[in-house]
Amino acid sequence: MNLDQVRIIAHRGNSAVLPENTMAAFRSAVVVGAHMVELDVRLSREGTPVVIHDEDLARTTTASGPVRALHVDQLRKLGIPALEEVLALPVPVAIEIKAEEAIPAVVELAHGRDDVLLSSFELEALEFLRHLAPELPLAFLSRDAGCDIVLERAIEAGAYAFNPPASSVTPSLIERAHAAGLRIMPYTVNDPADARRLFEAGADAIFTDAPASMLAIL
Repeated sequence: MNLDQVRIIAHRGNSAVLPENTMAAFRSAVVVGAHMVELDVRLSREGTPVVIHDEDLARTTTASGPVRALHVDQLRKLGIPALEEVLALPVPVAIEIKAEEAIPAVVELAHGRDDVLLSSFELEALEFLRHLAPELPLAFLSRDAGCDIVLERAIEAGAYAFNPPASSVTPSLIERAHAAGLRIMPYTVNDPADARRLFEAGADAIFTDAPASMLAIL
């Protein structure tokens, strides 16, 4: 799989239509033709990588309390898939590491694959990933509206991609990233006009909750 072909990334699956980070949302993203799915990873009680954004169960399930308190089988009953299940789907996967202690287990599952992109907001996590798996492509996420310092850190980390907030992306930022060999993948883009602006400015891919709508503009 050539990750350079990725254009539309389904953020937590087809999450505009189905509950985020569920197998139904990921399968739906595949059906509508998303080029990649994005997900968040934490650990279950026994250390299995599971797919959920929050540290607590309350927002996205019928339960409450920390994800880490439950066994993977208990989490599956709440609709939370194991990472291994999603990696079995016929689509590349962007994995955001939400808990640094999950890195060794995630790397073990991603080892030898050419369709996985590992990402984090934390430079230390990227450095740990680089140490454990120098062959895997990494993406540096940014919360910073300015992005200049974070872009420099992404370059220093040897990242494959830089993923900034869509509102902060300018043609100048894209030009500087490309000059440094980085792909630009802004998040989270749900307005077709914003998607057109970003692609016309040179963005390599976008994260979206509505992959079908974004695919239509291509």
